[in-house]
Amino acid sequence: MSKQTPNYFGAIHLGSETVGLQIVEYTTLHDAKVIEGAGRQVALGEETFKTGKISFSTASELCELLKGYRRLMTEFGVRDYRVAATTAIREAENQQYIIDQIKIRTGFTVEVVDMPQEIFFKYAALFKRIEEGQAANGQEGVLYVDISSGGLGITLYKQGIKYQQNIHLGILRIKEGFNKQQRESAFFTSALDEYISRTITPVQEELGQHKIKHLVLSGAETRLLLSMLGREKVGQLSKVGLKEFKKLYKQVTELNLPQIMERFNLTEHKAEIVLPTIVFYNQILRLTDVEEIIIASDNFIDGMTILHIGEKTQDAWLQVVQTQLVSLAKSIGEKYKYDAAHAGFVSGISQQIFDKLVKIHGLNKRAQLLLEVAAILEDIGKFVSLRRHYFYSYRLILSSDILGFSDEEKQIMANVAYYHSKGTPAHKDANFAILTREQQVITAKLIAIIRLADALDSTHRQKIQSLQLMVKGNELIFKVSANEDISLEEWSFADKVQFFESVFGIKPILKRQ
Repeated sequence: MSKQTPNYFGAIHLGSETVGLQIVEYTTLHDAKVIEGAGRQVALGEETFKTGKISFSTASELCELLKGYRRLMTEFGVRDYRVAATTAIREAENQQYIIDQIKIRTGFTVEVVDMPQEIFFKYAALFKRIEEGQAANGQEGVLYVDISSGGLGITLYKQGIKYQQNIHLGILRIKEGFNKQQRESAFFTSALDEYISRTITPVQEELGQHKIKHLVLSGAETRLLLSMLGREKVGQLSKVGLKEFKKLYKQVTELNLPQIMERFNLTEHKAEIVLPTIVFYNQILRLTDVEEIIIASDNFIDGMTILHIGEKTQDAWLQVVQTQLVSLAKSIGEKYKYDAAHAGFVSGISQQIFDKLVKIHGLNKRAQLLLEVAAILEDIGKFVSLRRHYFYSYRLILSSDILGFSDEEKQIMANVAYYHSKGTPAHKDANFAILTREQQVITAKLIAIIRLADALDSTHRQKIQSLQLMVKGNELIFKVSANEDISLEEWSFADKVQFFESVFGIKPILKRQ
């Protein structure tokens, strides 16, 4: 049998401190291997956090580096690639101008990744690594904590994602939040401890409800931690004992900056981020009663690669990750006391309709995932107001950190929830007008589908026991069976037919068996 020709993918990450390149060779997700990697420090984050902007001199330096990366990818024959920017460019006031310069001068189109997406890319890489390394089983609570230069991502996994929170509080952001005089003060350690505690303590109430065995730390500073512990990293996962960490914490908090530089043989720049890093980690440990610390080397660019190859090869592992995203939606629903049975019914029927119309609606699998999550969260606004729950469902979805979804995707899901039962999407509606034309069409199709599914459980009692769907000519026939009277469901269904027909050009027909 002839060997399958390998594919090549290039991932470029414009981070806050480092601009990295990874070239991967693969035929499947499980045989992917990095054949070339590069990285150079560029002070994007330092400028953004200090001035709110990225200077054009730094942009010029960035463009020259990217030109070099393009030449390197050309040498390897890489045609499939992705360029993503995170915190520094995302938060820069002149973001669009920097991206435009990169496009003009290098030919690269930069994708600016939202924070929930950024954390998701890292989580996907970490989860796969922990899974492959059998470092934790699915029954145990695992807390994934990613601390980057500009942000903090906290994800609790226990047979699904139970909790997820992203906070704009990173190591470099903390460092730039205090001036040199404050950092050299004898009271800086206690002030820093209180500053971080004030920000992340609210997370403790949620995490305190769960038994968490493993704390998985990731981020550039984890390598610094291992170095300070005198540990040479072996493999992709390293384990640190709690006593070992506490001893290091005591050492660091008793030293000033020059002493830290001398004791651990660090540059001034590295020494300045040591204290925030160690205090940050200690605060995380205070939130839980973990038994073990695991440090993983995987980062954002690894997540870019894994998810891209998973999509390209349609690997089954990707479905495992998507199932976790759905489990997070259910956790959010539980937070707002949702009707789980109704949400499950609407979600299930929506998926059946989506699958039956696959040749008619022209939507992809990603749209189907948006529909599934929107169906789960459509009624969470009732937690705030029964009378205006459509509006509050919309607002709660937009304001929630839903791992793995962009702000644009959350806008689509929020609009689907807003119109899931009544109202006609119109340009006069600010929430609908904010969508692009393409997004409006996608949203309208998902609304038309979810309305029929919701109508079939108007009483929230799941009376319908079975459903058969059939497309016949210009009709979509619903054959349902029920042991109770479903008059309300029938009347509600009839009320939703017109909008569905105006969107798809076919008429839903409900027949009771």
